[in-house]
Amino acid sequence: ITVDAAELQRQSRAAGTTIEKLTADIFAIAGHQFNIDSPKQLGQVLFTELKLPVIRKTQTGASTDQEVLEELSAQHPLPKQILERRHLIKLQGTYLDALPKLVSPQTGRIHATFHQTVAATGRLSSSDPNLQNIPVRT
Repeated sequence: ITVDAAELQRQSRAAGTTIEKLTADIFAIAGHQFNIDSPKQLGQVLFTELKLPVIRKTQTGASTDQEVLEELSAQHPLPKQILERRHLIKLQGTYLDALPKLVSPQTGRIHATFHQTVAATGRLSSSDPNLQNIPVRT
């Protein structure tokens, strides 16, 4: 599959800029900097400082997973921005930065393996890399 590595780099830079802006916005709403990727610190901000309701608890404290943040998004803008930031970080790391490294220097293409007999239904599957799990829209 032919890949436009320059376009992926452009999109990665744009995603990086948006991630930086979201990070700054999150810090502005919280009133201070904290480790957004730490469930403990995020829980402290959401549930102690902003006094949002605890939807679900884990063994280590209040849950800050996607489901909880989606539910909290109706009550405060911060959870929605955290979800957007997580989504862009995942997109950037898994696809925008990773796919250009998989391009064959000889052909300028990504060579995935397609399996025809793995799924019982006869549906094709893909691996090395799995090109079927790339999101259509973002």
